Amino acid sequence: MKQFNIKKLLFAAFIFTTALQACKKNNSEIEPTQLVVEKYANGFFVIGEGSYGQSVGTINFYRYGTDTISPRVYERENPGKSLSNTAKTSTLQFASVINGSIYLMCKMNGPIIKVNAETLKEEARFMQETSNWRSIVQLEGNRGLVSANDGVYPIDLTTLSIGSKLTTVGALNTGEMWKKGNYVYLLQSNGAKIVSTGNYSLEKSFSNITRGFAETPNGKVWASTGSRLIAIDANFDTVGVKLPVSIGSFGLDAPTRITASSKENAVFYHSGNLIYKYVDGNTASLTQPFITISETPFMVYGAIRYDKNKDYIVVNGIQGYGAASTVNYLLIYNASTGALVKKVKYGGDGVTIDFSKIYFPNLTVFH
Repeated sequence: MKQFNIKKLLFAAFIFTTALQACKKNNSEIEPTQLVVEKYANGFFVIGEGSYGQSVGTINFYRYGTDTISPRVYERENPGKSLSNTAKTSTLQFASVINGSIYLMCKMNGPIIKVNAETLKEEARFMQETSNWRSIVQLEGNRGLVSANDGVYPIDLTTLSIGSKLTTVGALNTGEMWKKGNYVYLLQSNGAKIVSTGNYSLEKSFSNITRGFAETPNGKVWASTGSRLIAIDANFDTVGVKLPVSIGSFGLDAPTRITASSKENAVFYHSGNLIYKYVDGNTASLTQPFITISETPFMVYGAIRYDKNKDYIVVNGIQGYGAASTVNYLLIYNASTGALVKKVKYGGDGVTIDFSKIYFPNLTVFH
């Protein structure tokens, strides 16, 4: 009986050791893959438009808590590929994260590119001889809309194939879009429009709205005339509030300067080095800037954005133009208190013109 138990014990030990070794082997095989998948997960992406005719658009990556930015990570993960046309004349202006992929929109005869948001490996590309892309939204599943300088088109979010232009909103220069429920809000050269996601029927127009969009937790979609901030409710009725300083704009081919909190019913915008925060219903919140950027020389480049993952306001900037544009800044503020959380300076020396370090960081996108 003892001999039988010992044999059983030895056999069990052998099985346990073999299983443990197999487990270690499997773990050693899995870990590198996991590291690759999570390489760009714990942070956000700074989209650079590039320098017209000199350098291509970029994706730079900021990992939370660090004091540096990893530049040109798209090129690192996709050797030989470019976020531009061959002439480097198609600047990268818009980007959106949809279902784990980043969709990158180039203007002036550039491509639409889809990359994995955690590995940055390119997944799809659409290129046509003449194009001028703006922004992109998901409707449902693989259905999306893409805006351009000549209207709005359906797009397959998997293949990036483009459908026939929408006739319900006109063949007009179209910029930002925002999806809420069964509707899409979009900016065109003659104002804002709201269309149905089902048959693209036009639901309402606002001729005076020229900037947008953002959404607060109470369900309001926010836009602007420039001098007034406009709240659009679920019935498409509007309420406006006069702004102490107007919201600027670079036109429909650049990201809008409005962003909103997901934690409180608050909208942020910038004018020069001042960032204002409007708390819905509290006009007193606009009596003074929420944040005054003290860095000098400094200019905000592109649009500020709210990071819902950390309750941050993220600001991209440069020292100036010419050689000064090689000096890039990333400023991160607490969106509840306005306190500076992190300042990162990266790029060149501000004296030498080095196009490899001129990013013109115009937009931040988040997982």
